[in-house]
Amino acid sequence: MARLSKDALGDLVYDKIVLMLLNKDLKPGDKLQKKELADILGVSITPVSEALNRLIREGIVEQREKRDLYIRTFTTADMIELFEVRAGLEGTALYICMEKLSDVEWEPLLGLFDGFEVPISREKYEEYQLRDREFHSSLLKMSRNNLIQEFIDRCDFILRCYSRGLIREPDETLPEHKRIIEAIRSKDADMAQRMIMEHHWKTREKLGRSL
Repeated sequence: MARLSKDALGDLVYDKIVLMLLNKDLKPGDKLQKKELADILGVSITPVSEALNRLIREGIVEQREKRDLYIRTFTTADMIELFEVRAGLEGTALYICMEKLSDVEWEPLLGLFDGFEVPISREKYEEYQLRDREFHSSLLKMSRNNLIQEFIDRCDFILRCYSRGLIREPDETLPEHKRIIEAIRSKDADMAQRMIMEHHWKTREKLGRSL
């Protein structure tokens, strides 16, 4: 078997550490030991150091006194800032989509919430959570704007690591999703953009009330 290049091994270790974060094997506030991670992943310390340096640059890992490394704990204030920025970027992405996409390209996205009605049952909750994530991630991919996509991917990663589920209940957000879809079907770009920004702004406001 061909040996992985140095860069490929670093990327592989990075991906595995990210997966550990998503699976909650690593949690906010955890102190990181390079040797321990290297042993768990079956690699030397060098690619682990490279992966952790990348996570430091991305703001996921922080270095404290004595060069100790910790998984960053994001505060409610951090989450508020995240949704402030996300509202603007996703609104822009939606506007771009309204300019570019045909009705055929839109159709899979616009049918994601078919069959969901308020109140949403417990049996439907997990499915709704997946559809919610798919709606927003698909919208960003369809904009074909790489810079927006890269930033929102980071936002989603942070949310998946630090959030225990939906911040607002489906009974509140489902009608908002359906109104956004109605504006898209009506080809009203200004309305669709405003409504998706308000959708995220309401989440920001709920977080603000918990400070």
